Amino acid sequence: MTTARLKLAVDAMTPSERAFVGAYLQHLARVDDPLHKARLGARMRRMDAGKKVSLEQARRLHHALAAEKL
Repeated sequence: MTTARLKLAVDAMTPSERAFVGAYLQHLARVDDPLHKARLGARMRRMDAGKKVSLEQARRLHHALAAEKL
């Protein structure tokens, strides 16, 4: 697909479809980034070591961030 056809396809999308495509493109940009892989590995090791949050803690954090519009 050419960039012109891709642009037309994106222009025809709904806002929620564009948000999904944007998030997907960000994901693809990070997939092969060595720094991202290292950070993700460090997070996984911390979780494996027991440094996790409960579902209730995650909900409280989510509500606090949503209240601040973050």
